[in-house]
Amino acid sequence: MNMADNKAYLAAVEGGGTTFVVSVACVSSSSSSSSVAKNNNNNDENNNILSIGCTKLHLLHTATIPKRDDVTGEIPNNYTPEEIISEACSFFRTHLPPDGYSALGIASFGPAGVDPKSKDQYGKILSGSPKKQWRGVDILSPIKEACGLSGELEKRVAFDTDCNAPAMAEFKHRCWQQQQQEQSSNTSSSKPLTSLSYITIGTGVGVGLVLNSQPLHGLLHPEGGHICIQPLPDDKFTGYSWGAKSPYKGMGTVEGVASSVALTERWIQMEQEREMAKKLYAKGSGGSGGNGSSPSKKRDEEQEQSKISINDNNNGDNAQTREILSTLPNNHPIWLHASNAIANLCVSLLLLTSCQKIVLGGGIMKRDIVYSMVRSRVWTLLNGYLDSVEELSDERKLEDVIVGSSWEEVGSGLVGAFALALDAYEKDGEEEGGEEGRTSLLDSDASGKKKTASESEEQRLFTSGVLVGIGLSFGCVLMMSLLGRGSARR
Repeated sequence: MNMADNKAYLAAVEGGGTTFVVSVACVSSSSSSSSVAKNNNNNDENNNILSIGCTKLHLLHTATIPKRDDVTGEIPNNYTPEEIISEACSFFRTHLPPDGYSALGIASFGPAGVDPKSKDQYGKILSGSPKKQWRGVDILSPIKEACGLSGELEKRVAFDTDCNAPAMAEFKHRCWQQQQQEQSSNTSSSKPLTSLSYITIGTGVGVGLVLNSQPLHGLLHPEGGHICIQPLPDDKFTGYSWGAKSPYKGMGTVEGVASSVALTERWIQMEQEREMAKKLYAKGSGGSGGNGSSPSKKRDEEQEQSKISINDNNNGDNAQTREILSTLPNNHPIWLHASNAIANLCVSLLLLTSCQKIVLGGGIMKRDIVYSMVRSRVWTLLNGYLDSVEELSDERKLEDVIVGSSWEEVGSGLVGAFALALDAYEKDGEEEGGEEGRTSLLDSDASGKKKTASESEEQRLFTSGVLVGIGLSFGCVLMMSLLGRGSARR
């Protein structure tokens, strides 16, 4: 199949902690810079067109598994991993193109096996996952079989985390945008983009890293959501219910504070403490002697009862319970704790990796006010240490460093999955000798590289010609001189 003829079909899966998003898209040829430059959202909702760098995808079919209830709007909380994967497989079989899928990309929550050489772990959720029911689940095998991409076609399948995949997609897309701006202004950037961090804040917190223009894997993949933070003063929250299987037991970590699971459980604790305070006040007002006091033993018992009760139906692990976060006002203290934790992570990334861009995504970042709160807190935490860096010399400049996703409406995880599929398809094409219009569609600076290579070749030939000309001229002069001396002697 030839991408230039709009006959390459990609399958993509964003595997989240609560739902899976599955999609099929047809890949168009490279789009003109002018038409894409005007599309700041990088997706056309009316035409279902999604832009990644110079490549356009026509979204044909998309579904969320499990889907929200038509009446209540709630996400079912009783789906098993096997049921979710089974429905995903059915979706891809139902929408199978006449000539099959060209490639498959899966961007999954972690920790997950992302090393293709590790056959026992690749494509599976690892045993360290706080999501008990997902531990050891093989996501990749059944879906690639449903897409008809097993055996020799496995080269067209890619699996990575839902952080690393969008990190690379964001990186390549922003590199392409930078080149378009340079071409339109006829200037060259003194600091080309070579590094980027992508942070997703949802049911968990994950980090994807691109350093020196390459995604970071190493021993596994980044797990930056589990680093420790400096909590706000007098923060009494002791961690979320997933902490038992998390680093530091989830106490004082980014995910243990800013994830929707942790924020929901903090809200439950705050509400229960507020209700207990009301009861204590009411009993104190009507107590003997009118002094508002009660026996210390009874008070201790009541305070013990006020502690949050973590169970299957009343904690942040329940998708329906987490819906409460969308109803909280912007001035709720919940968002102060969330923004502080996210800001701590941003500061750590700036100090440790010196990344040029930090992209924030995920469900929590749909609360727009969190962006400004995070930037403000980052500025405070940095404490002027990096003022000598131009991009960090003023708080307002953080708006260009800490940014939102390029695909807020579609979802960076799904875009990352499509980017994985594109990359796998292109690499397979290169190994087979390539097809016209197939190679380097995703590589945002491919045309620039080709142009640079062509210009370099022309420059080399020109330089060689000049040197040859100089050599010939020098030789002629030398011969004339020798002939002249010979004539004089005669």
